[in-house]
Amino acid sequence: MNKPILYMLIISTILISGCVSTVNPVDPSDIIVNVNPIEIKDFQEKELAVNVMNNATAPIDSVSVSSFEPFGILTGGSVNIPARTDKPSSVILNAKVAAPGFKDVTNTTTLTISYSSGIDQKGNPYIKTKSVPVQTIVLPDATLQFVGFVKGLDNLRDAEVNAWQASKGENVTISFSVKNEGKTIIEENSTRVYVEMGTSRMGSNSSLTISNAMAKGGTSNTLGLQIRVPNDAPNGETEVIVTLKIGDKILDSKTLKFNVRL
Repeated sequence: MNKPILYMLIISTILISGCVSTVNPVDPSDIIVNVNPIEIKDFQEKELAVNVMNNATAPIDSVSVSSFEPFGILTGGSVNIPARTDKPSSVILNAKVAAPGFKDVTNTTTLTISYSSGIDQKGNPYIKTKSVPVQTIVLPDATLQFVGFVKGLDNLRDAEVNAWQASKGENVTISFSVKNEGKTIIEENSTRVYVEMGTSRMGSNSSLTISNAMAKGGTSNTLGLQIRVPNDAPNGETEVIVTLKIGDKILDSKTLKFNVRL
């Protein structure tokens, strides 16, 4: 007889006879939980897909995400997972979480699921938990703003444009600023803006550290970077990519069009 059916018959017999006997719960070692690494910005929300596998010969019920500290759980489903047959039974469990401030998270967090299984002496199901580490990165919610070409470093506050033409041997100026869209202070000298040419022969790359701190809604100064068009640059069009990073992680990116004249 199939073991899950046998368990149900035992429980039914106990209830009908009026006396209660325990049925051992599924051990957490028989539950396999997999979550992909998570990358999210400061206080933003994200849907998680948690793969839960039951490797036991008894089913588990009311499986849900019970905690993911220091993240908040906004919504989460509950599923029942049958006993294994020739291989573990697998179900995707969905949950929406809200990130804390980016300074409140280390590289690893712990996700815990709960499930009901077995019967205790009072006839109630046991509630068990299974915890797994999750690779987690929470980033500042910073964005680039007012990105574009201007005439020169003395014209950084002029209206910027998304496309520009220049001759060989000229300097080309790109203006920008950074805004903190999150709630956590971004410290001075922690973010950097990179300007990179899509075609290396058409101009030099450059970068600049954002030197001021930014609280919620705060911005950097309007800044500028110059790229030099080589004297032997080929004429034609290329992209200019402006990227905001913290360490090696990209926070925001904008793409401009640049043309070298004959």
